[in-house]
Amino acid sequence: MNPQLVRNSLKLATAAFFTAAVASWCERVEFLWYPLMAVVIVVDDNDDQTVQAASARVLGTVVGGLVTFVVHTVLSGWIGVLVSMLILLPLLRLLGWQSAAGTAALLSVMFLMIPSHVALNWEYVVNRALDTVVGCLIAIGVGLLFWPRNGLQQLEQAEAGLRQALARQLQAYGRWVQQGEARPKPLPPAPLTESLLRMEQLVLQEQRGPRQGELRRRRWPQRLMLWQSAHHHWLQWERLMAHLPEAPPTAAGPIAAGLQALADRLAGRPGVRPSQDPRPWQALAQRNRWPLLVLLSLAEEQRPLLSSLGGLGRLAQPPQIRASDQGRC
Repeated sequence: MNPQLVRNSLKLATAAFFTAAVASWCERVEFLWYPLMAVVIVVDDNDDQTVQAASARVLGTVVGGLVTFVVHTVLSGWIGVLVSMLILLPLLRLLGWQSAAGTAALLSVMFLMIPSHVALNWEYVVNRALDTVVGCLIAIGVGLLFWPRNGLQQLEQAEAGLRQALARQLQAYGRWVQQGEARPKPLPPAPLTESLLRMEQLVLQEQRGPRQGELRRRRWPQRLMLWQSAHHHWLQWERLMAHLPEAPPTAAGPIAAGLQALADRLAGRPGVRPSQDPRPWQALAQRNRWPLLVLLSLAEEQRPLLSSLGGLGRLAQPPQIRASDQGRC
């Protein structure tokens, strides 16, 4: 069972239960549909998105109710709905509230259920806005109190998962070179790409949320760009490794040095940068009868991968440590 789906289902069910309880306690059961609809629309997987959806829902309810009320004093039925939408959409666009257009249009259609113009008065519009606010506040409160979500913590966890996957793969390559074990198969691209896309989504969400200052302080936009570069070069590097023969090489000096350098950069250690001299690679190709072009391409692809992992190792350190290191330099 997907834990994320369970979390979202529990959040929605809890918010709907509390909304119904508040509506029953306030004796507003007749209009329970409005706060419940607000809960369903507002509850989101991300708490910051929930707040944005709530504000759009309230604005759409207020503007849609006012415009529809004014129009329905003159026109009724579907003609009134059409004229209301023709006024609502340009008005919301002019005000910069495009996210509230869906709610405003839905409210305009729902007002067709009003049996007479007498019922559609200012009191009715204000009460429906209050119903919506109640549903929005309960949805936000349930999300923040019972199932709070920290996007920065999720970013750290996603990055740690990527580091662990790459570190295990490098250790497997090391055992292939040094101990003669079977050469590991390349990591499947789908899980790596999924983790990277998740990190991109979290960074975009946090940049629009209240923790954007902390996001910049931890240098996450720069770390994300380095992970994108590392992801690309890692896939290319492993494709080249897959073109090498299955049998472990004899005296694999340049390959072993490259694996050690990659492991050091991934762990945040400076390590020793491999030599760019092509002669060790030529000797390795001649000794093992391996394709020289593949080995030289492997050495060339290794350089940007080392740079990306090295930059990630530096940025992952706390800011005070980076500052002290720069002071010593």
